[in-house]
Amino acid sequence: MTIWLNGEWLEGDLAGLDVADRGLLLGDGLFETLRYSDGRVRRLDAHEQRLRTSCRALDLTCPLDRISLEPLIAELVARAGLTDAAIRLTLTAGCGERGLARTGADEPSCLISAAPLAPPPAALSLASTGAQRAGNSFAARHKTLSYIDNVMARREARRAGADMALLLDTQGRLSGADCANLFWHRDGRLFTPALACAVLPGTARAAIIAALDVEQGEFGPDSLDAADCVFVTNALMGAVAVSRIDGKPAGAGQAVPEAVRAVLD
Repeated sequence: MTIWLNGEWLEGDLAGLDVADRGLLLGDGLFETLRYSDGRVRRLDAHEQRLRTSCRALDLTCPLDRISLEPLIAELVARAGLTDAAIRLTLTAGCGERGLARTGADEPSCLISAAPLAPPPAALSLASTGAQRAGNSFAARHKTLSYIDNVMARREARRAGADMALLLDTQGRLSGADCANLFWHRDGRLFTPALACAVLPGTARAAIIAALDVEQGEFGPDSLDAADCVFVTNALMGAVAVSRIDGKPAGAGQAVPEAVRAVLD
């Protein structure tokens, strides 16, 4: 795997990992997952804006802007011999002295890698888990490297025979899937949990809300019972229908609305 690490082009097996890096030791950092297809990065402006917003919230310095990032990703994809790619940008607080304080961590570390873009599944299943998101948690509102709650939720869902975990917030309201935002369609209307429900502000989610009439609110799990279609979204797979939730059929069998697909394609 070809990667870009702090200004150098390296093969993945030759990239050094500093054992004092705060991203490794403490999960002190952020990441973005971007889709490269048709010769461009999809919704790059939205990804950059989210990254900068999160950098400000976590007091991190973002070493790249859109002007430098776009050609850098294009070169990365070319070096990797890909046409469609899943791009991962990882930003850590860098290396400093031992402990929680960022003493001495003056230089953030930035890693960008590319992998083949897998085709999205035709549909997927969700399972409820014990994981709950707190609305005031940085890990719920920003794409931090502290992703263990999502990892464990996915593991629990897989053990239940599902593809992804369905997550609630600490008040029992619908929040999303373990790596995707949640939507449903009912009686000609689109719905999604509000950001206040510990929802990560996904770029695909934002694009849908900007283009279509979507009701954002606080909904319980039973809100999905009468849906015509339940679907999840993220930057890589777009919109994918949910076929089953906790082993039971989800929605009334309708496909993801064409208007949604048109926004994300």
